[in-house]
Amino acid sequence: MRIVSDTTLLGRAAGFAARHAAGNTAPIPALSGLRISAADDAVRLTGYDYEASSTVRLEAEVDEPGELLVPGRVFAEIAQALPTGPVSVHSRAGVVEISAGTSEFTLPTLPLADYPELPSPPDPIGVLDGAAFGKAVTQMSRIAIRGDVVPVLSGTLLEFGEESVTLTSSDRFRVAIHQLPWKATGAGLPVRAVVPARLLADTVKGLGAAQPLTVGVGGDSLLSLGSDERLTTLRLLDDTYPALRSKVPSAFVGTVTFAVEDLRAAVRRVCIVADRYAAVMLTIEADEVVVGAAGDVDTRGRERVPCRLEGDGATVAFNAGYLLDGLDGLDTTFARLSFNEGIRAALLTGCEELDGEPRPDVLYVAMPRRLPN
Repeated sequence: MRIVSDTTLLGRAAGFAARHAAGNTAPIPALSGLRISAADDAVRLTGYDYEASSTVRLEAEVDEPGELLVPGRVFAEIAQALPTGPVSVHSRAGVVEISAGTSEFTLPTLPLADYPELPSPPDPIGVLDGAAFGKAVTQMSRIAIRGDVVPVLSGTLLEFGEESVTLTSSDRFRVAIHQLPWKATGAGLPVRAVVPARLLADTVKGLGAAQPLTVGVGGDSLLSLGSDERLTTLRLLDDTYPALRSKVPSAFVGTVTFAVEDLRAAVRRVCIVADRYAAVMLTIEADEVVVGAAGDVDTRGRERVPCRLEGDGATVAFNAGYLLDGLDGLDTTFARLSFNEGIRAALLTGCEELDGEPRPDVLYVAMPRRLPN
């Protein structure tokens, strides 16, 4: 095989495909490889680790068509480090030669026969706005549980309807629900899928948030996401996801509305004397929220934030990081916190105006912490 391409284009393509080339811990050595196929003035690069695959098509001059398997991550690092200009990739007698300008590299090839067959991507069912979806899945990856305590909760639930997609994540102490509009193009909706949350966020980042994303669900329990000449498949988790929307509370003793940035900045400042996992106390009064946090001994911080209160005031405490995650998930100027006394669940929503109606597309449920003595 012999191809000639541009170093910038090859570097980007190899970097994308190698995201899912397994490293030194691969169950078989071939999975650490990047599969390169060249024919008809195009090159296709593929990385695969059983859980996910990434494939990208790249236009190039194909002098000799062929196919080979190279050490994936090393090849990608070389391609990304080459000087700007044309690059030649030539395979012969068990090695591949990479040259650009005055730079020359030689890598051994891996046995192509050992490379497993890729799963067939499912048929597309719709198109999503990449930027909005990327922001939502990044938020969901912060909420989903870490580790294998409850494996299904390490995933984000995606529910595809006729006009919208609903994302849900939880770590048992909080629930985030985010609804996005989308364009359905396939039949058989609604469809649901539970996708590993952090793998999904990393995948969308690699595909490029500025592009529309084509979505497919089905096949051998797969989700596919495509953008331009790039395609990624992700293996789904078990679909026994709990019905978390029933956990969204509807009765409260009071509701307080404030500017999102005001409260976010106040929490970050008072946490200078504590940490992200400390309890932040919100003393909610008629026209202000007193935000307080405490560190060791006599170290404390306090700040007042203007607000509008409906119902009774109260003092509630939240994990500081949880509260910040909820605020970061809103794209509105104002936020509305509906609360109860004690440790009953609270609901955070967004609104466009101080006295406006809450938007139903983003819901964040958090369990308060017990108040310190």
